Amino acid sequence: MLKRRQFICSSLLLLGPSLHAQDNPGTTELCDLLIIGAGAAGLFAAISAKEAGLKRVILIEKFPSPFFSSTAYSAGSVNASGTISQIQHGVIDTEGLREFEMEIFREGNFKNDKHLVANYVKNASSTLDWLSEKGVELTPAENFAFRLKRMHGCDRGTGSRYVEVLFSEVVRLGVETWFQTKAQKILTDGSNSVLGAKVTRNHKTVNILAKNGVILCTGGFAGDVNRIDKDIPSFAGAPTFSSPSSLGEGLDMACAIGASTHFIPYAGAYAYGVPLDDETRRGLIFRGHVMNLFGSITLNRLGKRFTNDDQNSTKVAQLLARNKEKTVFQLATHTQLQEFLKNDPIQVIGWDRSKFLQEMEDGNYFISKTNSLEEVATLMKVPVIPFIEEIERYNGMVRSGKDTDFGRKHLKGLFNEGPFYLFKGTPVVGITIGGLKVNERLQVVNEYGDPIKNFFAAGEVVGGLHGTSYIGGTSLAGALTLGRLAGKIASEKPNS
Repeated sequence: MLKRRQFICSSLLLLGPSLHAQDNPGTTELCDLLIIGAGAAGLFAAISAKEAGLKRVILIEKFPSPFFSSTAYSAGSVNASGTISQIQHGVIDTEGLREFEMEIFREGNFKNDKHLVANYVKNASSTLDWLSEKGVELTPAENFAFRLKRMHGCDRGTGSRYVEVLFSEVVRLGVETWFQTKAQKILTDGSNSVLGAKVTRNHKTVNILAKNGVILCTGGFAGDVNRIDKDIPSFAGAPTFSSPSSLGEGLDMACAIGASTHFIPYAGAYAYGVPLDDETRRGLIFRGHVMNLFGSITLNRLGKRFTNDDQNSTKVAQLLARNKEKTVFQLATHTQLQEFLKNDPIQVIGWDRSKFLQEMEDGNYFISKTNSLEEVATLMKVPVIPFIEEIERYNGMVRSGKDTDFGRKHLKGLFNEGPFYLFKGTPVVGITIGGLKVNERLQVVNEYGDPIKNFFAAGEVVGGLHGTSYIGGTSLAGALTLGRLAGKIASEKPNS
């Protein structure tokens, strides 16, 4: 094994033009492993690497805190099969891995990367169990994509709960965390091997050389609405809920050294979004797909049902995009809305319950409270009689217990008497589901399909796990699970 000084000297020679004097090479630091990005994937990768025995692990983050990540912005839902939490709540799912895997493929239109899905499905339960052991209370919840309760909500209803636990462990294990440190470029030996990264810290350039390589965990690019318009044309012009830190720099740095990408035009978009600001195109996510599990219905701008109301929010958003529609409505009875409130702790991601209750009464953003179906039709600007006929036809299906139009299962409650609540939404982009292509060992591959040595990636910067659609809870669970796995793999003998 090379000694510290020998490794630095030999690496500097290999870098060649990358460290030319006029390139302001700055200082050089040597570590065992460099991780870029302190979201779910990066934090767990650092923990895993330390648990595997690496001595000096450096985790860099461009913001002053890990709580600026997409992880912290999320609702905290995570998906897995065979968890301790499921057993504790009476969900028997000890032999469900194959079915869980097929459910993910089905929702991704069978376009998913098989290696990524296999790695995720195999390791997700142990990852969630690790979090449970650290004090995170996970509760199995229903999701239309799964036969059993394989989605899990966390005790605070926010992904920041995971950041809190993971960062505490990062500190305890002695990971060097460099905040307000921005990666500028990936350093290579001039061929197909990564040596480290050039970063800016305290207005100075530092070249970090890592014996075991680099794990890229920089997230997606949905925080940049201009990139949404350019790279995800089906949702051009849509608001975004993504973290403002998700600007795609990591993706760009990887592509600059020849990394391959796939599924770039696809996004995890939420049909029931709430625009906040036209200028910045920021928006919120209303969990209307969860409300529908208690009987509310989804309508288009003509006042007609057009999809299975139980369907996940991204599938509905994609259908709207194909139909060139940007407006969607939901209608709920008082009873349905109360059941939603009783069973779901979140409602609108980013609001607390008091804010949502206030919106129910005041209707400043997206909810209108009405006393009759005639009032609903007027608010939607659709003819009253055809609208009432549409609702009465649906009531008939509720009475019979069979949705003959779209096959929904959650037929709960008649739309007979007010008050009714009308929700007006528009698709909001939450995450990108396209990104870097990796192999079964989470090594980034180049345009020829060959792995780039000592270069790994996990989290939203990687494409393929979701195929061409998205199940809420799989992105965050995938970042946690595959970040943890990447840290383990990268800690093995370099170049193995």
